[in-house]
Amino acid sequence: MKSLIDDITPPIALVRVFCYEYACVCTAFKLDETPCAGKSATASLGNAALSHPLRERLPDGSNATNGKNFGSRTRPNMKRVQYDRYGGPTGMYIGESKLPQLGPKQVRVVVSAAAINPFDWKLRQGAMKLFISRKFPKGMGTDFAGVVAAVGSDVRDINVGDEVFGTMDFKESGAFAEEVVLDSHLVAKKPASLSFQEAACLPIPVMTAWAAIFDKAKTSRGSHLFINGCTGAVGASAVQLALARGVKVSGACGTASLETAKAAGLDSVFSYADSRLQAQKGKFDAVFDTLGTLDVGHGLSMLKKGGVFVDINPTLRRVTRGMLSRRYKLAFATMGIKRLSAIADLASEGVLRPTVGLVVPFADAVSAITAIECGTRIPGKVVLSL
Repeated sequence: MKSLIDDITPPIALVRVFCYEYACVCTAFKLDETPCAGKSATASLGNAALSHPLRERLPDGSNATNGKNFGSRTRPNMKRVQYDRYGGPTGMYIGESKLPQLGPKQVRVVVSAAAINPFDWKLRQGAMKLFISRKFPKGMGTDFAGVVAAVGSDVRDINVGDEVFGTMDFKESGAFAEEVVLDSHLVAKKPASLSFQEAACLPIPVMTAWAAIFDKAKTSRGSHLFINGCTGAVGASAVQLALARGVKVSGACGTASLETAKAAGLDSVFSYADSRLQAQKGKFDAVFDTLGTLDVGHGLSMLKKGGVFVDINPTLRRVTRGMLSRRYKLAFATMGIKRLSAIADLASEGVLRPTVGLVVPFADAVSAITAIECGTRIPGKVVLSL
């Protein structure tokens, strides 16, 4: 039997979608400031050297065992990026926070790198506040990589000293921190071929892409997929995943990225302003809009009979338009969490090749997040190093 959330029309799915939209809309009217009020879109992003090498912050772990700490902690608190109310970037700061107690199914990880995603500042703006506790301050950040410092008594597949990457539950974000505590199923062993910075770039972009093109669009060998935003973090991940499975891929990107897209192996590439895009009707088995900029009606017209339009940027207007067609579907990163181990395997095989655009020291985290949020463009992911 088909899951109700697979189609937007059933009542339960409508409730889920509109609960999410209600959270976003209410927050937009309650913000005390516009997200980037008074902030320059060209804030400095210096590629400074790593200021806190992992080897200087991890005690000797020679006596560590499962269920015990990786050495003894010297202080109860840690530093993290946090905020005291929902709103714009001026509310962020680096502050002290108490590390949560380790549960039996959890792991504690000393963070070496954390990647910045748009989802991180959307959470801070309050996009999901109806689903998150009202307790402040709240931490920022979801995707990270580091070394396991302690494991809970029920954890069997992860050991102290393992190099891992993972993603935080959005209800308990806080990866922009010296250490994190989270459920063990939210981490996977880091591929040896990847640096900590590269591994931190994997979770949200790849999980989102996987959920969209495989779980929702059901693309397979011989399918023809169109990706709007094919060179962004999510789009590039979707391209790599699709090509590895024998899917024919076309897409749209900015003029400056056309050569990058062609080199990635796309069948045909268009700039966003290319008039030929309007003629692409009835050609694709699936259309994946990673940006939320493709008109839903146009996207649906690009589909073959039985094709699927997948959206990851739902707005009330887009979802309302999409409800007129059972071919409009929503995908979210959380749908791909169970794929973390498979993602690690594909990265090890060279199928997934994350691009780090800039590495910023943790001390400059607030200015880096602010700059990206307010429009600074970096080719590749911006990663915080600790």
